[in-house]
Amino acid sequence: MEHIVTESEDGVRADRIVKNLHEGVSYVFLQKTFRTNKVKVNGKKVSGSDRLHTGDVMKIYADLGSAVEESVVLDLESNHSKKLLHQFESMIIFENKDIIALNKPPKLAVQSGTNVSICIDDFLKIYQAHRKCECRLVHRLDKDTSGVLLIAKNPIIARKLTELFRENKVNKTYIAVVDCSAGSIIKKEGIIDNSIKNEHGVELSAVTHYRLMKSSGDYALLELKPSTGRKHQLRIHCAEVLKAPILGDKKYNQNIKHKEMFLHAHKVFLKELNLEITAPIPPYFEEFLYAYLKYYFS
Repeated sequence: MEHIVTESEDGVRADRIVKNLHEGVSYVFLQKTFRTNKVKVNGKKVSGSDRLHTGDVMKIYADLGSAVEESVVLDLESNHSKKLLHQFESMIIFENKDIIALNKPPKLAVQSGTNVSICIDDFLKIYQAHRKCECRLVHRLDKDTSGVLLIAKNPIIARKLTELFRENKVNKTYIAVVDCSAGSIIKKEGIIDNSIKNEHGVELSAVTHYRLMKSSGDYALLELKPSTGRKHQLRIHCAEVLKAPILGDKKYNQNIKHKEMFLHAHKVFLKELNLEITAPIPPYFEEFLYAYLKYYFS
């Protein structure tokens, strides 16, 4: 199989990327696969510890599906599996033969990690087994960010969507409530062009267009449109450039007063596919807007 490394996978270990493609793959199988040179990146052999970068083409010459350990094979008729399937389907806001769009709730991780009991990948295992399709994540949202999350239902569309995200041809619109209690003054609209360092210390171009939708007292509602897709880009630009961190952002906001983070991926527009998907904001977000900004978000 072939996989093109996405922006969210930039700097991630090769073995981690392979495991994320099929969570049931065992550690032993992974090690053997790399040891026998059955994974190549850009035509060259790699080790599992090598870190890959956006746009790298990974080819895997092994059947990951056959490597699933019996211990993780799911009983599709169990009440637990049926409950997970129902939960997953309740998140779906759009679906056709190629794409699923979820309205991801906050506090749900996209992929497994430390202190993650369940993630979107887990739901996908159940969905794929029931619906007999081959789903692939093509981008990701931070655990505490809600909103539109796209999933490809076959390898061909996965490759297409990954290319569109990599080439910044996916128009994304977020909304955020920011903390202006430090005296931040935000213009009606503007462009933030401020580079961001990746985990290797390399500075990458990062551009965000913003528009002030409403402000009152210590709070402001912003529309944010990133032209690039750097990790934590919107959170960093709000906190470090606008000096107005997003409410509930435990990493970049020192004045934590809220359990939830007020950042929502509201719209995704795919011009090449003539497709626009909108995700309603979570109830806590809507309630806050009305209570503190007297703003009804339609």
